[in-house]
Amino acid sequence: MKTAVVLSLMIALARSPVDGQTWTPQLGIAGGISRQKPAGTGQHDEIDRWELPNSGSLQPALFVILPLSERAGLESSLGAMRAKFSESSGLIPTSTSTDIRLTVRADIAVTANVYVAAGGMLRRRELNGGHSTQTGAVGAFGYHHGIGAGLDARLEAEWITQRRAGSIGPSNVYALLFGLSHPYRSQGVRAVSDAPTFRPWRLQLGAAGGYARNHLYGTALGVYFDAHETDIAVPGSGATTPPPLFLDAPLVGRLALEIGLGGQRIQQRGTTLFDGHIAPRLNVAIYRGLYAGAGGNLQYVEQSGSKGIGFAGANVGAGYRFSIVQPLEGRVDITYTMFKERQDFPLAQNTIAVLLGVAMVLR
Repeated sequence: MKTAVVLSLMIALARSPVDGQTWTPQLGIAGGISRQKPAGTGQHDEIDRWELPNSGSLQPALFVILPLSERAGLESSLGAMRAKFSESSGLIPTSTSTDIRLTVRADIAVTANVYVAAGGMLRRRELNGGHSTQTGAVGAFGYHHGIGAGLDARLEAEWITQRRAGSIGPSNVYALLFGLSHPYRSQGVRAVSDAPTFRPWRLQLGAAGGYARNHLYGTALGVYFDAHETDIAVPGSGATTPPPLFLDAPLVGRLALEIGLGGQRIQQRGTTLFDGHIAPRLNVAIYRGLYAGAGGNLQYVEQSGSKGIGFAGANVGAGYRFSIVQPLEGRVDITYTMFKERQDFPLAQNTIAVLLGVAMVLR
């Protein structure tokens, strides 16, 4: 009965006009604070997360909005991760996991800036051969406003209820999210003869994901450790090496400063884990969309009850940038990242990554 009433109200809102509000095709990135509380336990077993951007474990980072009418828009977001960990000596068992989450909802304008949303969630989870399919409902209330250069910023309160599915218990998720989006449009035909010898850099923010293979090796407590972790994730999902967010800032001529960013803070049953990563890199445009770059990495990891560890490293990379739809830009980026062993962490780490990125113009 309650569901029917909510649907009726949303349909009535979608059909009624509102001054100053029209939905446009948009691509956006979101991150924020969330709390997941298992349903019916009566215990302090909640999981709190601070994520920049969203990791995809509860809310995907990238979202797309398509207009349905002047007042209604269809919003969809996808988070997908697959990880495999193996250690050559057998000290740690090999494990594999896959987590795919799709959210589809209707965004309905209440005023020119205020909106409500409702929809559904579908999740597929596999862990060491076992699998479960989970469904849920999504509701949101938010405020959005243009901030210049065609950008749209939003602050949103979101609620997700997740039903029981096999080994996954029911839970509720409460989140406060910040999002940044940019309208996109089809681009006209451009003359190849007028194209410059290199694609000019723009001030832009993007998210990247793809294939990353981490190699951890070294001697700890007299035992040699040699492990590989392979991650495959859609843009904006996954771990912080390499960082999932990147900011490009033009310098002069063919040069640009790229800053990779990523951060997660997870708190559960009194234990807190923080993982933050910043990776500045100097990029140089070579020919058309081709570029290469080199830079450094600073990653900080801390867990309750132990001293935080800071890692300093270096990275080199190359890639190709291309237009998708105006004013969005895509890229394929190959990066090699190196961290040396240190006294309080005797393992070295090398990461090779092939990432697909999508960026929106900020100015």
